[in-house]
Amino acid sequence: MKEDKIRCNSVQGFEDVTYDEFKAALEEHEAQGMEGLVIDLRHNPGGNLDTVVEMLKLILPEGRIVSIKDKYGNEETYDCDGKHEFQKPLAVLVNGYSASASEIFAGAVKDYGIGTLVGTTTYGKGIVQELFSLEDDTMITITTAEYFTPSGEKIHKKGIQPDVEVEYTYDAANPTSANQLQKALDVVQST
Repeated sequence: MKEDKIRCNSVQGFEDVTYDEFKAALEEHEAQGMEGLVIDLRHNPGGNLDTVVEMLKLILPEGRIVSIKDKYGNEETYDCDGKHEFQKPLAVLVNGYSASASEIFAGAVKDYGIGTLVGTTTYGKGIVQELFSLEDDTMITITTAEYFTPSGEKIHKKGIQPDVEVEYTYDAANPTSANQLQKALDVVQST
């Protein structure tokens, strides 16, 4: 718990266990009197689509979470019922290494305006890829579709712009300083 009962969560990837960990953390934060939240997605390369969708159902209002379209125009959509909409100040930290599922998360938060993105532009990986095994026990990755934010924004190769642009600055006098995190905390405190 940071100052003024602001809680910070770092999500390093969207694996099968991440949803349960995120849900438990939110419940614990609420029990501790959380008044604001920072979710750190910096250096998060992505992961499981179902995991990020389920996590977003814990914070988004009712509506579209993400849509996926294949090259034939077939569309698959993921929606939220809005039963758990997060109502407190929220900031999401992103950078150029926040990719794929991280961008689904950040794009939904930004499109719905339920939080402020802080940091630098995300990587720009807005495609769905699948691994296929070959007869010689090697694998090949094939792009099967691309995804779009709730507003229909295509982010592949352009990323998602933060609402508050803050480059990481190394401070030799204080090597443990975290200027991006501090800015996210400031944003949450002022909301």
